[in-house]
Amino acid sequence: MVWGLFPVDSLPGCDVIVNTDKGVSRVHAEVVIDSMTWLDPLQRRSTSFSTNVRIKDCSKYGTFLNKKSGSKTKVGEYPNKEAPVKDEDLISFGTGNATYRFCFVPIVFFVYGSKANCMECSLQEDVSSIGAGITHSWKEECTHMLVDESMPVKEDLLDAIVAQKPVVLKSWLKVIAEKKIRTEIPGCDIYVPTLTLEGLPVKIVDPKLRESCVAGYTFVLGSLELVELLHSSVS
Repeated sequence: MVWGLFPVDSLPGCDVIVNTDKGVSRVHAEVVIDSMTWLDPLQRRSTSFSTNVRIKDCSKYGTFLNKKSGSKTKVGEYPNKEAPVKDEDLISFGTGNATYRFCFVPIVFFVYGSKANCMECSLQEDVSSIGAGITHSWKEECTHMLVDESMPVKEDLLDAIVAQKPVVLKSWLKVIAEKKIRTEIPGCDIYVPTLTLEGLPVKIVDPKLRESCVAGYTFVLGSLELVELLHSSVS
């Protein structure tokens, strides 16, 4: 659970490579995560929460921490050359040309068709290992819906589709959990499920593709009688 930052050559355990600044040392800094902890939106907006994340300076020319308040500090001046890092902090290496924003990315999984007492232990472990949240009913803060292949389409799934949230196979979570630190979230394209609707297979595609499919159309939700009345009024 450590980020290594290096200038040119890729080394085992290296997650971010900086090759645009000669002021960046070969082993410049480490981002150390003490624990992966889920934070709800209210905690994230609070200025007092702890992310359990530290940055350690291992360099010759320094690592700098730029806070949202505008203050800039040198990590090497902290005890043990380690400083706590929070959401939206800017981290600069060497001369400052290489700057990264530290961001907490909230992920909340809705496990479709599962109840709390029936959920697999391995799934719960994978969710906890990346500091994500998990729920057994659809909520507005859900970011992804996890499903198994060939599951039936029900109301909860339609809620996720209307909210334009990704519907992905549980194996996608396994891929994320394989690596504790990432510079980007893996794509969902090859983890798109095929579900069943009234006995027929239905492919659930990416939200952006779904949006383009219905672009230019107007939808009216209501009873058949109301739709027929509207149709007769405009025809």
